[in-house]
Amino acid sequence: MILPVTKARAQLGKLADGLVGEKFVVLTKGGSPRAVLADWRYFEELRQEVKKIYGKTFIDPKLLPYTREFSDKEVKEWQKEDKV
Repeated sequence: MILPVTKARAQLGKLADGLVGEKFVVLTKGGSPRAVLADWRYFEELRQEVKKIYGKTFIDPKLLPYTREFSDKEVKEWQKEDKV
């Protein structure tokens, strides 16, 4: 459901009660998405999943000076190797 913040204010309690599982409400302001109301348990599950992914892809900021962008050629070579 997408709802302007001005309309959501009056029914916030009712909206919150209806949020179960993957249900959510997108709050808009001036026609643009600004916030989301979501079931707390579902939100926590998402947070934990993101935390797991972040933990696997995290680069220590101290190591950033030692990183570099890889060329398209290098990436294509790795993709070929991965298919073997």
